[in-house]
Amino acid sequence: MAHGLLVKNDNGEVLIDSDFAHYHFLGKHTHSSVTQVPDIASGYHANTGGIGGNSPDTNKGMENMPATGSIYIFSIPVNGANPPICFIKPSSTGSSATYTGIILTKQTGTNWEIRVFQNEVTSAPHPILYCFAPLNQISNSPASGDNYGLKTFNSSGVSTFDSRFKPLKIVGGGEITSPTLAHTGSVGNSWNASLGVNASNVSTSFTEQSNVDDLIFYCPSIAHACQKYEHEEADSGFYSFRRFSWHRSDIWWCFYRSCFRIASTSSFEVNYGVYARGHFYRHEAAQNSVFGSLLGFLFGGAIFGTIFAAISTSNFTNVNVDAGDYLPYSNSFRNRSANSFIISKASYYD
Repeated sequence: MAHGLLVKNDNGEVLIDSDFAHYHFLGKHTHSSVTQVPDIASGYHANTGGIGGNSPDTNKGMENMPATGSIYIFSIPVNGANPPICFIKPSSTGSSATYTGIILTKQTGTNWEIRVFQNEVTSAPHPILYCFAPLNQISNSPASGDNYGLKTFNSSGVSTFDSRFKPLKIVGGGEITSPTLAHTGSVGNSWNASLGVNASNVSTSFTEQSNVDDLIFYCPSIAHACQKYEHEEADSGFYSFRRFSWHRSDIWWCFYRSCFRIASTSSFEVNYGVYARGHFYRHEAAQNSVFGSLLGFLFGGAIFGTIFAAISTSNFTNVNVDAGDYLPYSNSFRNRSANSFIISKASYYD
C-alpha cells in the first residue's frame, strides 16, 4: 500500500508530491568576481633586407573587433549532490536590455559555482541570482514566528516540501531556439574584420504577467556560434633599386554564446554575445622570390600549436576561466537546439 501526499490543481498538474524533492528558496546572491575570456592572439613578422614600407603593417591587433561581454562568477553556499536552480534577475528588461545566460554550473568544495555571461559590459546594477535547492540541502531555519505550514516527507523520512521555506513557484515557461549564426553577411574587408553580432533576436511568449521588472528567469546557455574572416595579400617589385616581395595572411575570429532577456510582460528573447575573440597572422617580407600562400600554415602548423599552448593552462587559469578547446570552427553553429526556460516572480521571495 502506497503512502504519501499528492496535491493537484484543477488542470491535473502536480503541485505537491511527498515523493519528489521540491526546490525551495535558498537566497539571493550577487557575484563574487567578474572577468572576461582573454583574447587569443599570435603573429609572426619576418622582415629581411630593409624593404621598409612596401609591406603593410595595418591592424595586426584587435582593431575593429567587437567588444567581448563579461562573465559574472557566483559562489552559492549549498552543499549536496543536486545543483541549485539559479534564476537570473537581469540588470534591465525591455527591447534594449542586455542579454544574459548561465554558461557553467559546477561543484567547488562545499559550494556550487555559477557563471553568468552577459553580452555587454555594464556598470551597476549587475545581474542577481535567485537560487533554489532541495529542502535537504538547505541549512537555514524558517523565519522567526513562522511556526505553521505544510511539511511532507518521503518513504525514507527525508523532508521533501515545507511551505515555510518559500517553495519554487513557476508562472510561465516554454522553449526558444537560438539564431543559426550570430553574424550574417560580409565578415570583413581588407585588413579589417566585421564580426559583431548582427543576427535578429528570436522571441517567444509566456503567460502574461503584470510587471516585467518583477520577473526572473532560468534558461542555461547551450548554443554556440563562430565566425572567422580570412584575408591575405602579396606583392613584389622594386623599391630603392632593390627587389622586394612580401606576403601576409590573417585570420580573425569570434566565438559567441547564446544569452537571453525578458523583453516584455509576456515575451522572452534570445540572441548572441561575443564570448571570445582572436587574431592570428603571419607576415613575411624579403628581397627575394614571391612567397606562396601562408593560410595553410596558419591552419595546420605552428600558429595553432602556439594557440593550444596559450589556452591550455596559464592564460585561462590566470583569469579564472576554465581551459578548453577554443579553436574556431568555420562559420557555423553548435548545439542550436531548443532551450527550455521557466519564469518566476522575484517578489515571491524578496
